[in-house]
Amino acid sequence: MRQLQYFIAVCEELHFTKASEKIGISQPTLSLQIKALEEELGMTLFDRAGKKIKMTDAGKLLLQHSAHALKDLQQAKASIEELRTEQRGSLRIGIALPELEESLHEMLIHFHQSFPRVSLHIPSFDVTEQLLDNRMDVGITLHSGMDERLVQLPLRTENYCLVVPVEHVFSNRSSITLDELRHVSWAMQPECHPGRKLIEKCFRDRGYPFATVLETNSIPSILRWVQEGLAVTLQTESLAAELDRSQFCTVPILCGVLQGQLELIYRSGRYQGEALKRLIEKIQAVLAVRSN
Repeated sequence: MRQLQYFIAVCEELHFTKASEKIGISQPTLSLQIKALEEELGMTLFDRAGKKIKMTDAGKLLLQHSAHALKDLQQAKASIEELRTEQRGSLRIGIALPELEESLHEMLIHFHQSFPRVSLHIPSFDVTEQLLDNRMDVGITLHSGMDERLVQLPLRTENYCLVVPVEHVFSNRSSITLDELRHVSWAMQPECHPGRKLIEKCFRDRGYPFATVLETNSIPSILRWVQEGLAVTLQTESLAAELDRSQFCTVPILCGVLQGQLELIYRSGRYQGEALKRLIEKIQAVLAVRSN
């Protein structure tokens, strides 16, 4: 960019000394910069014969493109400065547990009010894989092991409990064991869901079957099937606490065997703008607020 600025100054003055005075550098330095530019291009840009220089055909062609190039570079610089000061752009938040979106809803509204030019994208899929591929900025998931490529910030512990309709045979129980749940029909999130993986592993480790009659990320759909008596479900206590007690009952799992550590993750060593830093702080404030 600097070489192009020097080149344009010489084109305007057609005199190295006057051009050097105009841009505030010494004449030898300017001559060396133009020489370096000519060597890089492999073409002579100025005919230096006599006291007054003139542009060669190559020089005229470069000048034609230089004005556009400098304009684009200056626009890019201005846009980057605008991004730095006003924080516009987009942030991608991967939520591996879609049921958490409701608890984040109010926080995201406040975030948007603070950063109105930052758009938010909230996909729900393999958060860790997307982060490692730099296709996501920050993720929320259940801890599944340490990864040195990621920063992993613990949020809160999630205990899972049984959710049944009020008229169900288990509705008055103070607790229940997995052994008693071996043959029930389940309405659950899909197999890719971290909570579902945790639950199914607990059953599998004990040699118990886990038969689903409905798999969906839609919590309202899961609850509708439970309400109709078609299935039961296992959900986090934080989600269960929001349910209508006239419709549903929650039963703790004995000994708390179904438990996961919710964590916020992002790529280690990646640049964080002010908006992303604030978003991470706000997620921590909402989801680390209590320990179940």
